[in-house]
Amino acid sequence: MIKSRFRSNGWVLGELFLVFIVMWFLCDSLGCMKYTFHEPLGYDIDHVYRLETAYGNESQNPSMTEAAKKIELIHRLERVPGIEAVSLDFWSLPMSGANSYGSLLVTDSIALNTRSITVSEGYMKVFRFGYENPARTMENMRAGSGTDVMLSKAAFDEFKKDYPQFSLDTRLDRGDRQYDIVQHGIVSPFRSYRYGGEAKWIFSRVEENDILEAGEEGASAGITFRVKPEADNTNFRQHFLDKIAPTLDVDNLFIVDALPYTILRDRYEVLRGDTDRVNMQTMIVLFLLANVFLGLIGTFWFRTRRRRSEIALRLSVGSSRKQIFSLLIGEGLLLLTLVTIPAAIVCFNVALSEPTLGNSALIAVEPVEWGFVRFLLGTAAAWALIAFVIILGIWFPARQAMKIQPAEALREE
Repeated sequence: MIKSRFRSNGWVLGELFLVFIVMWFLCDSLGCMKYTFHEPLGYDIDHVYRLETAYGNESQNPSMTEAAKKIELIHRLERVPGIEAVSLDFWSLPMSGANSYGSLLVTDSIALNTRSITVSEGYMKVFRFGYENPARTMENMRAGSGTDVMLSKAAFDEFKKDYPQFSLDTRLDRGDRQYDIVQHGIVSPFRSYRYGGEAKWIFSRVEENDILEAGEEGASAGITFRVKPEADNTNFRQHFLDKIAPTLDVDNLFIVDALPYTILRDRYEVLRGDTDRVNMQTMIVLFLLANVFLGLIGTFWFRTRRRRSEIALRLSVGSSRKQIFSLLIGEGLLLLTLVTIPAAIVCFNVALSEPTLGNSALIAVEPVEWGFVRFLLGTAAAWALIAFVIILGIWFPARQAMKIQPAEALREE
C-alpha cells in the first residue's frame, strides 16, 4: 500500500524527515537539561544558612582580635539548641562567586588546576559531603600545615587518567618541586552546582589556632551552619534574627542576617546567567515543539479527511471500523519508521561533527557526556512524540469519516 502510494506520500516522508531531525535535537536538549537539573549534587544545602556579620565602630575589648571574636561567635552558635553543625571557610562555599584556585603537580609535566577549599572540619558536616573511605575523613586529617589534602573524586580520576599509577600514596607538589603534600583521602563525587559537572576540588583543613594566627585574613572567614530539620521552619530565619542573634554578639561583632542557602544558590545561578539561559532555551524549545505538533497534526488531519471515499469504500466491502482505524494508524507509524533510520543517521553525524560536543548550543548541555545511549534515548523520545502526534492527527478525522454512510460517500465521489 505504501509502495503504490509512494509518489503521493513523498511530501509526507520529506516533512517527517525534517521534523524528526528537529525533534531529536529538541528531545536531546530538553532531556539533558532535565537530567542535569535533577541529578543529585552530592551534598545537601537544605536547612543550611549563611551567616552575615559586621564589625561595629567601637570595641569594648581592644585586646581581643577580630579573628578571636569570630571564633567566640562560632562557639556560642554551636551551643544554640537546634543547631546541628557550624563551619568556617575561606572563599570555599559551593555555588559561590568567591573562589580560590591553585595547581597541583604529580610530575613536572602532569598538573591539575583545582579549586582550593580551606575549611574547618564542620564544613563537611554542614554540607554533608561523603567520603570514598569512611576511615579517611577530615576529622583525622592534619590541619594548618597544608601538607595534608583531600581530593574530590573527579580530581583524583583526572590525575589517574593522565598518570595511570596514581594512587593515594602518590605525593603531590604545589609547584616548588618538593613533593611533600600527602593525600589523606577522597571526597565522594559531587557537582559544583546544578548546571555543572563533577567538581575538581582540593580540601585543606584549618583549626582555631590557624585562624587566630592568620590575623586579618582569619577575621575574613565566613560562617555557615546547619539547622536540625525539626527546628527549621518558615519562621526560623526571623526568629533567629529577633531572638537568637542578639545573644550571640561578641564585643562589636554582630550578626546582620542568616540567609538560607537556597537563596544563595538562586542568586549564583542568576549571576552566572544560567537562569536566563535555561528560561530562554526552554521558551525556544516549547515554541518549536508547538509548531512541530501543529504542523504534523494539520498534515495528517488533512490527509485523512481527503480519504473519506476510500474509508467509505472499505466499509462497504466489509471492513470494520477498527480494521480501518488500525490500517490508517499503522500506515502513519510505518511512514515514520521509514524516515527514522536516515534521519537518525543525519542526527548522529551532526552530533559527531560538533567541535565542542556536549557543550554547544546545538548539541545540548554540559555536563551530560555524549554517548550512544544518549543518542538512542533521544531517538526513542523523538519517535514516540512524533508517533503520538500522528495518532492524534489521524484519530479524530478518521473517527468523523467513519460515521458517514458508505453510499453517501461513494455518491459524492
